[in-house]
Amino acid sequence: MSAHAFSVGWMAEDDGQASHDPSAKSKSKSSSGTWQALGVSEELVRALRLRGFKNPTPIQRAAIPSAMGSPPRDVLGMARTGSGKTLAYLIPLLHRLGGARIEGSGTRALILCPSRELAVQVLKAGKDLSRSLANGSEALRWSIVMGGESLDAQFEALSSKPDIVIATPGRFLHLSVEMDLDLRSVETVIYDEADRLFEMGFELQLREILHRLPSSRHSLLFSATLPSSLAEFAKAGLNNPEFIRLDTDHRISPDLKVAFFSTKPDEKDASLLILLREVIGIPVASAVTKGNPKAIVFASTKHHVEYLSVFLQAAGYRVSYIYGSLDQLARQQQLRLFRQDETDLLVVTDVAARGLDIPTMGHVINFDFPAGVRVFVHRVGRTARAGNHGNAWTLVTRDDLPYLHDLETFLERPLISNSEIFGSFPREDLEAAVEYIHQSLDVSENQLPALREVMRRGQKMFERSRTKASRDGYKITKAFQWQAVPVHPSFGGEEEMAIDDDSAPRRETLLASIREYNPSETIFEIGSRGPQSVAALMKQRRLAISRQRARTTAKDEKAADEEQAEQTSKPLPQASAKKSYRDPNFFLPHENVETNREKGYSLNEGASFAEQARSATLDLNADEGEAQRAQKASQMKWDRKKKRFVKGDGIGGDNQKMIRGESGALLPATFKSGRYAEWKQQNRNAPQNDASAAPAPGRHQRGSGKHTTKGLATAETILKDRREQLKRKQKNARPSSKNKKRR
Repeated sequence: MSAHAFSVGWMAEDDGQASHDPSAKSKSKSSSGTWQALGVSEELVRALRLRGFKNPTPIQRAAIPSAMGSPPRDVLGMARTGSGKTLAYLIPLLHRLGGARIEGSGTRALILCPSRELAVQVLKAGKDLSRSLANGSEALRWSIVMGGESLDAQFEALSSKPDIVIATPGRFLHLSVEMDLDLRSVETVIYDEADRLFEMGFELQLREILHRLPSSRHSLLFSATLPSSLAEFAKAGLNNPEFIRLDTDHRISPDLKVAFFSTKPDEKDASLLILLREVIGIPVASAVTKGNPKAIVFASTKHHVEYLSVFLQAAGYRVSYIYGSLDQLARQQQLRLFRQDETDLLVVTDVAARGLDIPTMGHVINFDFPAGVRVFVHRVGRTARAGNHGNAWTLVTRDDLPYLHDLETFLERPLISNSEIFGSFPREDLEAAVEYIHQSLDVSENQLPALREVMRRGQKMFERSRTKASRDGYKITKAFQWQAVPVHPSFGGEEEMAIDDDSAPRRETLLASIREYNPSETIFEIGSRGPQSVAALMKQRRLAISRQRARTTAKDEKAADEEQAEQTSKPLPQASAKKSYRDPNFFLPHENVETNREKGYSLNEGASFAEQARSATLDLNADEGEAQRAQKASQMKWDRKKKRFVKGDGIGGDNQKMIRGESGALLPATFKSGRYAEWKQQNRNAPQNDASAAPAPGRHQRGSGKHTTKGLATAETILKDRREQLKRKQKNARPSSKNKKRR
């Protein structure tokens, strides 16, 4: 395989390696590249070295001193995927908490993650690192809060006041409102994959959560893609922040080989089979041996994942799959099978594009081209981690070319014009794979055609909802010769199925002539015999068009002749060297040289016109809160499902009741459903939250004022309740006094 490889090394040489000079041994501890030089405690250094972390990575050397300073500074850290960002915030966190639990202190740290799989991974890494830090005291208590899990178990976990809570924003906000959590004891807040958290999808949850946190909190934000503008993270309430951006010249790992294959939408599944069988070399289940390559396949929607999982299993591969609406237990089981080498392929949506660290991952396949460059960076970041080599393979259709051009501009390296990176599949192999799918797999697995049709409808919805590419990308797509893409070098550069060297050029010439064939007759004239009105009409139409074209051509030729005669009558000017107007000392370009990179990192990159217009609108009519809300509610908006204009912005729609949060935001009433009160009633011995516990009775009060049950009801009480219910039922069944007067 000869796909292009980026060869610039990312790992900086360790500054703390011991010198060969014996006199340098005493200075090794003070070297700038060791854990001790960063101020890490001896217990943490010992735990890190036991786990194989001998020297810090560049992002750790840059972020840890600021996060552990006195006073500590808020840190925004950006480094490539697989560069050790998790330890870059876990080490300052464990150093601040001391490694041991303080009784009665409450929750002291909160780690927010955008996905469940990332939260589980952070929990595993944190508990493993803090296991040996207690020194005889009670170890730190960790808790994970994420959707798909039992509410009762999470009620119990949060009621025990864990030291560190790892949570996804949606479920944590639900429990904060339901349990009325007291978060005033939180000292440190960590945002893993911060750019994803601060996007519009989590705006409501973050605003309410941050309003409940103390203003003196210490904030750490990390991601592989962060914009340089701190204004986009203003809602985090940063105090004296330090912005650390590493590897800005290398957007993706230099140890990663990338390749792009042109294909048609109807042939993408056949292209995937060829890629797995002939390029990557993943065997089917019957030929599995130890050490087989593994791959993760990214798709755009859950409909694609469902189809690809059934399709690849029918082709004989061992497959796991994950998508957002899959049950949490099933997600954990599927990921466990893949980690334990019981499956070779993991088909996922972008829910697994961030944070997952699977060391044995050697290949990433983009079945659907990502809609943004940040998504591409995080997808391919699942491989080539921590100095290992990896490969990223992407299927590109004609509609994906504008997005490929945007990626080319972001990476600042040629992709489309580079024949070592961009190519096509051999035509014979592709036709054989398509025939195998339709004549063999569709027969053996009868649900494949139905799932394929559902996937096509899901693809239409995805293309309709994804962000638009740049204008230059669409211009290049129109001028691009799609049929002239050569065979990718991964297949040897030439089609191996050709009979001999002489037949291949003749075949290509024949196929090119077929592609360029333009019929001289329309469908209304083909096969017509005798006088027919439709055929006669088309002949008259063609004759009129030909006359009009002839007049236009003659007019253009006449104008060209007059212009040529006028030019020849004038003397030719003397050729002079063209002088540049630029002064290298004072020339200022109209555009920043880093504009393309910042556009790719921006949280608002690719926003739709409606989102951009809504953010740019300034309403001068309403200048007071209630008037603004009333004015916004009176605006009419088009509802695509109801096919008519509706009022408001969808809040409270479909008879959904809302409640007001502490920050003033409207939240679903299901967040305060009383489940926690029922759980406390069933578990009376469970520890209480400070904010949700009932107040102690006053001096002149007999009790807490709440109704308490008296145990089992007696027979007389049951009969009395039944009589009361019967009376109310009979009373409600009587006609009202108004109805009597009308009669």
